[in-house]
Amino acid sequence: MDTNNIIVYLPPVMLGVVAFAFLLLWHLKISTSWQWSAAFAQAGLGFALVPFPVSPTFDIFVAGLLYIGAAYCYGSAILLHFGAPMQRRVRRLFVGGYIVVHTIVVFILESLKAELFLTDVAFACLLGFALFNVVAKVSNVADRAMIISGVLLVLDTLTRTIVFTFFIRTSDQMADFAVSDYNLAVTVTTITIGLSFPFTALGAMASAAIRRHREASERDPLTGLLNRRGFELAVYRATKAAVAHGAIIVCDIDHFKQVNDGYGHAAGDNVIAELAAELQRHLGSHTVTARFGGEEFVAFLPHTSLVEASVIAQSVRIRFAGRDWHQAGIDRQITASFGVASIVDGEVSEAAAIECADRALYAAKTAGRNRVVVAGGECDCINTVDAGAVKTPPSAARDMAVDSRMSAA
Repeated sequence: MDTNNIIVYLPPVMLGVVAFAFLLLWHLKISTSWQWSAAFAQAGLGFALVPFPVSPTFDIFVAGLLYIGAAYCYGSAILLHFGAPMQRRVRRLFVGGYIVVHTIVVFILESLKAELFLTDVAFACLLGFALFNVVAKVSNVADRAMIISGVLLVLDTLTRTIVFTFFIRTSDQMADFAVSDYNLAVTVTTITIGLSFPFTALGAMASAAIRRHREASERDPLTGLLNRRGFELAVYRATKAAVAHGAIIVCDIDHFKQVNDGYGHAAGDNVIAELAAELQRHLGSHTVTARFGGEEFVAFLPHTSLVEASVIAQSVRIRFAGRDWHQAGIDRQITASFGVASIVDGEVSEAAAIECADRALYAAKTAGRNRVVVAGGECDCINTVDAGAVKTPPSAARDMAVDSRMSAA
């Protein structure tokens, strides 16, 4: 058996192994998409028609369908990997149009050159379309390597079909495909350039799996907010280039045990999720917000003054206290209490500010709940606020006066 006869077995065998590997990865939930396995399996079956032919016309027709099916699945897998719109309608219309033209070329025109040109251009367009739609979403080395590999595959396909269609004289008979220079060229480039694609895709999937695992370990599954570990890491990343400066808000739900006992844990989870959503709406994307456990939440507001943070906390408190819970099966008002403290450059650390805000929260609970308590920069004075404007008095004496007036009211 000569080299040409041996080499035609390599693409279907190698692609078959790759397809099985990706199927196993999908079963193990490392890959989020079965389309990778389907794509490589279809490509492998298309190549298998060369060493295991049925009839020239049948082989060319089925191989074209398999290659376009592979391109469609490659595109789907790439779009899913990056969370891009699937564009199913556009891509399916394109595939439908290809099938119509493909059928005419194979069974009516009976032109091998036209069929190879059509299939290669259609393959490149489908894969290129997906790559074009995700290139702006590339954010790490593994994803970049996969995109580059995909682009090389598209360029290889287009270059080969242009050269063999317009510059090299080849047979137009379908029966001659298996022994043609074109078949040898596509086999060689598949073994070399083409097989870089599954390996870079595997690297991108492994990177995404690690990222998902890390995010899962840093996220609270009920609210989607960070957990304590995620909060500490996020604050570290946000402040590692400079001293932390801003404000801390700590809050929790008043009499939350009564909600769980009276209405059930599902209702309690709903209340927790709604407070988390309210915090996200008011705090914005630049804020690091976390659920520390149970009904307690902590937020770091970088470059935010104590007064600004207090106003935000007051706004969240009022909105949350005014919610109607009847649709959740709760027929009572639910409120939350807030403690606010500042992080001062070089004076008060993030951990110390959380401790100050925690003490302010405890003061809010002691003062009757459903209020905001503001701690001074050194945590040596607090100001209780349950209505009206938020103030940060300059001295403990003024704090006591404000507390007295508001308590009397």
